[in-house]
Amino acid sequence: MSTSRRKFIKQSCALAAVAAVPRSGNGWFERARRQRDKIRITNVERFVFYLPYHDFHAKALFRYHGPNIQARTVFKVSTNVGLVGWGESWGVSPFSDEDRRRYVGSSPFDWLAARKDLPMNMAAYDLMGKYLEIPAWKMIGPQVRTRIPVAAWTVSQEPEALQREVKHAASLGYRWIKYHIDEIQNVLDQTRAMQEVAPKGFRVHFDFNVNSTLSHVEPILREMEKFPVVGRIEDPIRISETEGWRHLTETCKSEILVHHGPAEFMNRGLCDGSMAGHAPIGSAIRVAALADSAGLPFMLQQCGGFINQAFLAHEASVFPQATLDHCNLALHWNDHVCRQPMPVVDGMVDVPQGPGLGIEVVEEKVRQAAQLPPPAYEPFLVKIMYTNGPTIVARHLPHREGHTDDLRIMKRLLGDTFPGPQPGYNNPVRSEMWDDLDDPLFQKVWKQTENQRYVVL
Repeated sequence: MSTSRRKFIKQSCALAAVAAVPRSGNGWFERARRQRDKIRITNVERFVFYLPYHDFHAKALFRYHGPNIQARTVFKVSTNVGLVGWGESWGVSPFSDEDRRRYVGSSPFDWLAARKDLPMNMAAYDLMGKYLEIPAWKMIGPQVRTRIPVAAWTVSQEPEALQREVKHAASLGYRWIKYHIDEIQNVLDQTRAMQEVAPKGFRVHFDFNVNSTLSHVEPILREMEKFPVVGRIEDPIRISETEGWRHLTETCKSEILVHHGPAEFMNRGLCDGSMAGHAPIGSAIRVAALADSAGLPFMLQQCGGFINQAFLAHEASVFPQATLDHCNLALHWNDHVCRQPMPVVDGMVDVPQGPGLGIEVVEEKVRQAAQLPPPAYEPFLVKIMYTNGPTIVARHLPHREGHTDDLRIMKRLLGDTFPGPQPGYNNPVRSEMWDDLDDPLFQKVWKQTENQRYVVL
């Protein structure tokens, strides 16, 4: 990209960030300017809890990603004027003494359009909105929609299990579901199975992990596109293969989205849209500016409960190009800490209109949930079965640091060398979780995998 083009994009982002903070409209900006120093953060409390998943997939989700994906971290931010703001992150979010010192004593208005610390960003907007008695979206920009499209989320599983996920998501009102494909299942088998049960108009968003090549992925996409359920393809190939991105964007029926790569791909004709993952206001503004200049859509992915989804809704409601189905996990769990849920109706959720985030958090439920122990790891093995052999069995330990995503990529699970075909997304393979503790063979293999990465049966 030329220097002048790069300079133009940076200037566009900067101008959009300024424009996104409205300075009129009911006089709130002037009031905030005059009174910002009257409200100060006095304390930040952090709560980590593990609310239950729905029964039908609880074991599969926990085994795939471990406890850190089931976890949520909620922050309660107190002030000198008695107002409380709430923020939330997916997983176990750290908060150091240095973090506390940075926020305590500051004004929530000091964090307007912040580009980091998503949960604290949403707590600041919750406080500012409550202080000014306006919804959070008014502090981001003019609202262009009062409802936003949302997508469900799950993990790669056996084809029959993904059929259950599609049925469940559709029953909750979703029209889209997203998941990361992996090398231990065949994505065409999964797609075929989901197509069999998907309601008319239901679509699947496939994340290809940004780790493969055009020569491997393109034939798979051509086969997948025979199925109407295929909707969007995220991160199909390595970011370095820019001409491959251009080729897929120009020739695929499915939308090609970039996530783990430059959002500037939109301005270079290398994708059909972008995802801003876990984006505080400042980061979302930048992607929104690039999407506006390219005339392409984008989506936000902010996994969490209703606190998180409410903030996402406020963000997405003001950006004209935020038209893709935003991914949030609010209905992923079977219990909640907010008094009123945000139901999905025809694939959409309403943007809350109360002050701040516009939702009521039940503090007692937050404190009670934080007292419950995390779910316990129980022994199981991953059985990777190729149609013509071999069958490879290994332990998966997602609760260990750095191993949350091992099932997506064979080398992460098995090491650098292992039998069978070259890892890929369309091998004749099916994998299952093996937990028959009374089976002597299970006990034998379990013991063997104490000191080796895998066993071949």
